[in-house]
Amino acid sequence: MPAVKKAVAVYDLHYPEYHKPTVGAIFDYLKTNKPDVFIFGGDQFHFNCISHHTAHTPLYRTRRSYRNDIDGFDRDILHPLETLLPRGCEKIWIIGNHERFETDLIEEHPELEDVIGHVGLLRLVERGWTIIPLGRRYKLGKLNIIHGETLSGIGNQAGMYPSRTAVELYAGNVLAGHTHAPQTFTRVSPVEHTNKWQGHIAPIAGAVNPGYLRNRPT
Repeated sequence: MPAVKKAVAVYDLHYPEYHKPTVGAIFDYLKTNKPDVFIFGGDQFHFNCISHHTAHTPLYRTRRSYRNDIDGFDRDILHPLETLLPRGCEKIWIIGNHERFETDLIEEHPELEDVIGHVGLLRLVERGWTIIPLGRRYKLGKLNIIHGETLSGIGNQAGMYPSRTAVELYAGNVLAGHTHAPQTFTRVSPVEHTNKWQGHIAPIAGAVNPGYLRNRPT
């Protein structure tokens, strides 16, 4: 019988547009509940300042905003979090589609290669984080942990039942985020009732309502 592991997963923080009461609750939980695994599920950053959505709207690209996001995340989120995690805790960092904005920028401006990049600037690998590239999964037992952009088409519009799509696409248990609204779907085999698969969409830990969307549903 494999040992049971305790894991904490946080999705769609969208720093600096994060929901401070939620982050406070996460930190409070970690003070008394020591996980074996901690997972950032993607979109840790919002990166409005380098997004293709704001490419022609400099109002959303203030001076030094990218560096401020990097430094602020380390100060407000990463360093306090790491002090709460126990020694030996496995630390997983899944790249989300908002972190991909860095790659988009470098493809447009290759002269910025090795200058732009939160993984290097935050020294995540040196700090013990395992990096899961966009589109890949982290496997915890029988659970596939993904960001969730593979469940959607353009943007975060993933249809009515992304949790069901996750089970059908991955043919197994899936934990995802990306679409921001919590949802769960369970499939039970009609011939082997002990075979059950569940897809769960984690709620957002951010508090985003981008101005450029003009209050459209997100």
